[in-house]
Amino acid sequence: MINSNKFIVSIAGLYLSIASAYAGKAVLFDQPNLIGFRDGEVVSGFYDGENAKFSCLFFFFQNGRESQTSKATGYTETKLSTFAPGENSFEFSNRDRTFDIDGNLYRRENEWIVKTATAQAGCENATGTFTFDPNDFRATSYYSEKEIPAIGIRLVKEKSYLYDYHDGKFTMRKGYLTKWNGVIVLQTHDQFSLVRFADPRMNVENPGRITTGWVHSADLVNPFPAASKQ
Repeated sequence: MINSNKFIVSIAGLYLSIASAYAGKAVLFDQPNLIGFRDGEVVSGFYDGENAKFSCLFFFFQNGRESQTSKATGYTETKLSTFAPGENSFEFSNRDRTFDIDGNLYRRENEWIVKTATAQAGCENATGTFTFDPNDFRATSYYSEKEIPAIGIRLVKEKSYLYDYHDGKFTMRKGYLTKWNGVIVLQTHDQFSLVRFADPRMNVENPGRITTGWVHSADLVNPFPAASKQ
């Protein structure tokens, strides 16, 4: 799940003359390992944290449309379904059902806390912990900093080179993404998708380093069920 890309390109100006249908908004946090997605009031997202020993990666989507606010805590509670994709296919129907785990999303102002009923794949260690209630000091809070228009969240299914787009032409760069990299799709054009990638590795010089660029859309998989509208 390690990204070998060493290049960053500005996306300024790339939005001109590129036709895309935004499905919703990606939610970006103070900690880059968590990515949220909002389609109206319906939420989904993923978490990816890695170091030299562990890798904590899972996806989540809202289970039902109702959310309730606790008068005692002030948090709005949303039921979640969390899951981990399968090794050979990232389609939801081929996921590793061992990690179909119920969860809850607690929100208060710009604070998000994700809680899973039991430990998710590779988690509950230095790369991420999600089994604690919001009133527990061991729970991890993530604070949303901004939302950006986006098409959805995708997984890279194989090595995929990054491209620049200038004057109507796509030019391959030296950098690439690798299998298991989670990305936000910002735009699509012809057979390409403009993606935003945050390096999930915590044991590197620049954790959370952001890379943007165009990749072949065929190299991306939507890991969510169709009902999530991603």
